[in-house]
Amino acid sequence: MAGHKLLILGGGFGGLDVARAIGRSRAARGYWDTLLVDKENFFQFNPLLPAVAVGAIETRHIAYPLREMARHRHIRFHKNKVEHIDLAARRVTLRNGLVESWDTLVVALGSVTHHYGVPGAAEHTRPFKTLVDAMTLRARVVELFEMAEQAGTDAQKRRLLSFVIVGGGVTGVEVAAELLDMARESLLPRYPGLDRRHLSVTIVEGNDRPVPAARPEHSAYVKRFLEQRGVRLELGARVSRVEARRVHLADGRALDGFTLLWTAGVAVPPVVQALELEKHRDGRVLVDERLNPRSADGQAREDVFVIGDCAASVREDGSMQPQLSQSAIAMGAHVGRTLVRRAEGRAAEPFRFRDVGYIISLGKHSSVLELFGVALSGRLAWLAWAGAYLLKMVGIRKQIEVGIDHLTHLFFEHDTSQILARRAILTEEELDLSLASPGPDDEEQRR
Repeated sequence: MAGHKLLILGGGFGGLDVARAIGRSRAARGYWDTLLVDKENFFQFNPLLPAVAVGAIETRHIAYPLREMARHRHIRFHKNKVEHIDLAARRVTLRNGLVESWDTLVVALGSVTHHYGVPGAAEHTRPFKTLVDAMTLRARVVELFEMAEQAGTDAQKRRLLSFVIVGGGVTGVEVAAELLDMARESLLPRYPGLDRRHLSVTIVEGNDRPVPAARPEHSAYVKRFLEQRGVRLELGARVSRVEARRVHLADGRALDGFTLLWTAGVAVPPVVQALELEKHRDGRVLVDERLNPRSADGQAREDVFVIGDCAASVREDGSMQPQLSQSAIAMGAHVGRTLVRRAEGRAAEPFRFRDVGYIISLGKHSSVLELFGVALSGRLAWLAWAGAYLLKMVGIRKQIEVGIDHLTHLFFEHDTSQILARRAILTEEELDLSLASPGPDDEEQRR
């Protein structure tokens, strides 16, 4: 019977791959008593969240039940939230006071939205990290189109259909592109009282080009594509503060938006920040070539692994691994192999990461990508994007469901049903403002 307690915190890309590796090995299943803990009982495929936000892919099709995985892999699962990690006592406190001990710990708790200390950002912008965020955004967009159709003036319609996205990385760009697709192809044709002049989508990016991690030519392609579709790009623009429905820039300008989205960055969760381990300046835990951290006093912790967005792993060129899904997948697979080798009595190997590239979806019309040094853009890149993510889906059922969604979306328009209650997606103040005439300040700002 397994006697070595393995506790995996987080069921995202990294934690899931560790658990799956243990479950595939008979030796590891016999050696490790494995418990996976996550605040949700499902794994979500984050790269497809923008497509879910506009209904191009059904919500549940990118969610994989963790308990189902645990049952098939012969491991245990708890849906619970991590409150505190005691490294000295090797104990983790979960919500409701439940305590779990461990012999080996894997910290794969992902990340939280990073507002960079911008005043008002947390209070007045909407995050985009979870399935609930994506579902709420889709419902809000459709609801605002319904309200704009009934608005009495063009100024009211423009106010309701104004969107500002802070962050021009992959997520911000993909959300803007998918939003434009949905608005132009599915929503505007169904609302005779609205036209393209009433819709505005603005991206605010602090760097001088969108998706700064991509090739310069791909950033240029993204910029041209979005601008041709009507997206306004504010590049080299720093956000100084945020108010309700208004983003203030460091140069004194302000941008109005009835819906403000924040996709500008991620940070390590507070429970990981509190760990007394050596940290990188951005708050991530510094790990060695085997993904083990060091205590604040410099002592190696071979009983602890930190992976994914929580880990700062140094690459061969001296830079840090990016906080991307492919990094988490590679780290999770490595730690999984390490734990299997430990169960088999074999020595661990150092972590080696090969950057396979990136994929940026621009809706069903186009994509840009670089895979293994090969660069593509346009419709062919979109087909490659769809195929690559299809292969990475967890389980044959999810692959089939998402594949059917892709085919359906190629030939049919988005579903425009809005099934959430209006008060679930709009605040009382927004409901009042939706029917109010814009004041002189609004008109002056718009001019």
